Amino acid sequence: MEYINKIDEKNIIVRRVILAVLTVLTFTVQNTGGLFPEPFGIKAILLIPAIVCISMFEREFSGIFYGLAAGAMLDAFSAQSTILNSLFFTCIGFLSGALITYLMRNNLLCATIFVSASSFIYTALVYFLYYAFNGSGTAVYTFFRYLFPSMIYTILLTPLYYFIVRAISKKFK
Repeated sequence: MEYINKIDEKNIIVRRVILAVLTVLTFTVQNTGGLFPEPFGIKAILLIPAIVCISMFEREFSGIFYGLAAGAMLDAFSAQSTILNSLFFTCIGFLSGALITYLMRNNLLCATIFVSASSFIYTALVYFLYYAFNGSGTAVYTFFRYLFPSMIYTILLTPLYYFIVRAISKKFK
């Protein structure tokens, strides 16, 4: 019995390290120009589906830490000196894990719903904090030209992350 517990512990550690590496790789791909396709200058926010899917499989407690790490990386390398990303990603990490634990099932439909809601909220926050209240005359144009398509692009990438995280979770159960 002790031998099985050690194997389980080792699998949990390996799984969490792999998911942490996935988070760092996602951050790198998202923030390095030319590593991920940007059709018509539209960038996907890859960390949203990554953190949502990781939190769905790792649950709320781990989701908090993956979300905090992702948000802190974004804040550290962001032009704006805010903690918006850290707070947002920590919240979606917790909420995604908690909803799966207590209320919903862990499937692609739920992941798509969570990513859609998270992307909408994130896009709205960015729009209002950095464009609408900034007094810019091009705020509406920026929303429909960049922010809204970015939200749609992010949602479309949900299955990719869901199946990657699911495969990792099944391999190291």
